[in-house]
Amino acid sequence: MNNVFSFSILGKLNIRTQLNSAYRNDLIKHNNQVDKNRYVLNKIINCIRFCGAFELALRGHDEKENSENSGIFKELVNFSAELDNELKVHIQSAKLFKGTSKTTQNELLECMLDVYHEEVKKEIPNSPFVAVIADETTDVACEFQYLCKGQPVERFWRFYVPDGHDAKSIAACVLNVVNPLLDQNPKKLIAQSYDGASVMSGELNGRSKNY
Repeated sequence: MNNVFSFSILGKLNIRTQLNSAYRNDLIKHNNQVDKNRYVLNKIINCIRFCGAFELALRGHDEKENSENSGIFKELVNFSAELDNELKVHIQSAKLFKGTSKTTQNELLECMLDVYHEEVKKEIPNSPFVAVIADETTDVACEFQYLCKGQPVERFWRFYVPDGHDAKSIAACVLNVVNPLLDQNPKKLIAQSYDGASVMSGELNGRSKNY
């Protein structure tokens, strides 16, 4: 309820309310809690980044509280809590938001991907050339290669499930991703590469023919 009220008055100045000492104390308490939540969330995000950097699965087969092996991610969070008292207190006392649930993991991964996409979008306009790499047929993984500050770089974009597994459907799936990114300069796309099956790169009917 307090969060709903705080959001409703966000950006609205009320001098009488601001002069109220109880309101100021409540605001200070709220801001302190926000700082703590951000600190804890940063630690949890770092654990996710660690698992991603070493291609480690986030989830275990048995993630119950009394499990002897609840998966790399949860065990890493628990280990980090042993080294960080503030994180430890949060893990032990949090009732509504602990930050280790599957739902939270998925939401954080989506947020991290959104931030990553924004960074890639900033790099592409400054690159003279861009190439597209698509892998497999059933689950298309789209990647980009381009020059960033004179150095060739490769960026994974995302996994996609196309409407069909023929060349036209896969081409449409990739173009839906590429076109918005190269809207101002489509001629920047100078190369395309595929791997997985003949439908990807056939000379006459393959996907490259559909671009």
